[in-house]
Amino acid sequence: MRRLGLHTPVRSADGELVDAFFVAAVSSILLIRIYLEAAGYPRLGGGGLHIAHVLWGGLGMLIGIVLLLVFLSSTTRFVAAIIGGGGFGAFIDELGKFVTSDNDYFFKPTAALVYVLFVLLFLAVRQVRTFRSLSPAESFVNAVEIAERLAVGEVSEAERDRALVLLGRADQNEPLVPALRARFSSIQTSSPEPSAARSLLAAASRRYAAVAGSTAFRRLVAAIFILQGIAFLLTVLSAVAMLVGALLGIEDARVALAESVNGSTATSWIQVVASVIAGGIIVRGVVALRRHRDRAYHLFELAILVDLLVAQPFAFLESGFVATVAVFVDLAVLAVLRFLDAQEHRMLGRLDVSSAW
Repeated sequence: MRRLGLHTPVRSADGELVDAFFVAAVSSILLIRIYLEAAGYPRLGGGGLHIAHVLWGGLGMLIGIVLLLVFLSSTTRFVAAIIGGGGFGAFIDELGKFVTSDNDYFFKPTAALVYVLFVLLFLAVRQVRTFRSLSPAESFVNAVEIAERLAVGEVSEAERDRALVLLGRADQNEPLVPALRARFSSIQTSSPEPSAARSLLAAASRRYAAVAGSTAFRRLVAAIFILQGIAFLLTVLSAVAMLVGALLGIEDARVALAESVNGSTATSWIQVVASVIAGGIIVRGVVALRRHRDRAYHLFELAILVDLLVAQPFAFLESGFVATVAVFVDLAVLAVLRFLDAQEHRMLGRLDVSSAW
């Protein structure tokens, strides 16, 4: 890029902004769909006009861009991520109109297309953020960004500690590094009363540390994922029985197969394979749970991701936005696993401050 006269982009250590963007976008789509269904799909406008919500989506993205261009505060960046994400959700919700010749908003594969788009965006952003650690230059720039907040107000204790860690990873030959380190070390950080969410998280962390090593806790986690494994197994057996029955010419099986996959067996086979893989990973996780809880949690996460990234796109293709329920269940389980894994790393003293981004 330097040959083209361009500098290598500096990655941000603040991953919460991207997460806020995705949450706002997904929430926007779901709220729009729920509202339109409840309101009977009203038309905004009159006299032959219809103000499609793709225009509101464009307005939201415009506001987000303008906020980023005009203001510098971290609060503004967060607001821009929320407004821009909501605008993107409203924009992409109209995808069915732009991929069909008759502008069909109810085009059934739209749900699958939107889901795959979000998955690809998430994976691309994750790859950019994690393909390597922050370079010394990137660490220094992110520390400087935190230092900018000193000019408009106090920084929190967490921000100060994070800035000191980033400065420790920066090039120590940079003259500003010791000056910034001294500045951050000398400031009086703001110490607001902990929020209800933080208090609840701290209590949950203490509780986990107290029960994590017990046999009862291990059995509880194992039971949860054994049940999920059984659910995977039953799904596989049901699908296999239906497919085999259809291949053998059993009429009831053919009818059931036609109703479930709309005449296409390819998606069913893919979902069966994904379920088999996820079920096998869950079995490995249950076996590993006795000696290596962190490895077991990683295996359970992998099983959930297989379902989210391989099976669920085809569920959206078949069921439309109804499949969102299963995705939320998977995401809830994944969030719990991430929490448990973070507690394991914290207990082992291996929690890296950079993991938040």
